[in-house]
Amino acid sequence: MTAFVALTCPQCGGTLPKQARWRMVTCPHCGSTVTRATNLVDAAQFHDAHARAYAVFAGVPEQIFLRGQRYQLLAQIGVGSACDVFLGQRLAPAAERVVIKLAREPIGAIKLQREAAVLSELQALKITGAAYFTQQLPQLMTVGMTEGSPGYERFALVRRHVAGYWGSLADVRCNAPNAIAAHHAVWIWRRALATLGFIHGAGWTHGDVSLEHLLVQPRDHGGMLIDWSSAAPVVDSVHGDTLLSSATVARDLVQLAWSMRMLLSPDTDVPRIPDSVPAPLASLLTRCSEDAAWCAREAAQGLDRLLLEAGRASFGPPRFMPFDAYSPAI
Repeated sequence: MTAFVALTCPQCGGTLPKQARWRMVTCPHCGSTVTRATNLVDAAQFHDAHARAYAVFAGVPEQIFLRGQRYQLLAQIGVGSACDVFLGQRLAPAAERVVIKLAREPIGAIKLQREAAVLSELQALKITGAAYFTQQLPQLMTVGMTEGSPGYERFALVRRHVAGYWGSLADVRCNAPNAIAAHHAVWIWRRALATLGFIHGAGWTHGDVSLEHLLVQPRDHGGMLIDWSSAAPVVDSVHGDTLLSSATVARDLVQLAWSMRMLLSPDTDVPRIPDSVPAPLASLLTRCSEDAAWCAREAAQGLDRLLLEAGRASFGPPRFMPFDAYSPAI
């Protein structure tokens, strides 16, 4: 025997039409809007609630609008060759901190479009290690031309702001005019080598490794390589195979070594390696910054192994050393 089910209005108890089983209906007795499903929302009520939720942001200053979202510019945190960089916030009931890059000129828009394309491709990688390393790369949110933003009608790129990253190594260098302590260079260098090892293994090069493009997270000794507008894969034009030449690998690794020299040297022009740097670390740093062919042969993984050995020889077993003393005030 089939059970008979009668649908009744929870407001008045009146019988509902059979359509109430799969969609919203209006009770013919009391006029209430009723649905049996728990995952349906009345469109009018939703739009009303949405308008109320966003009305509180109407008077917020320094807003930009991009692809249906609104963002507030909180503070300028960088100036690039063709873009201005801001710490921002996505204005929504569930607010989210972001980094916003605004192009100052047409070339800036081209660079942001290029960077967005590269980040999208890197995030789509499925090779070994991708689940971890793609989380250590910038997370693209959106890109495009801002709309209805007086004073900020510019091409923009928005990426997620990861908590704990308070500045670049260029900021660190400004806060350490006499250079950083040598033991910090070991973990900073190793974090960058890990990222380069992953992207080189995926057939990509960064192309512009510098203090400005290396972020640090002191709490967990984290590092992030940013600004991927100069990144490129090396492709065999005949067979379409992804290949890395020794020159492109060496460029990233040598640029990284010179960045470490900048951190460790009190000089601002040609950074010499000071006597305060232990000999094993100084020797490795010298060769990495001056012998490109050797860097290419060792690759990022080989240099990381040599750096770990030099660090042990210089400072003993690895241990956590607080890095907050170099935090920039932003």
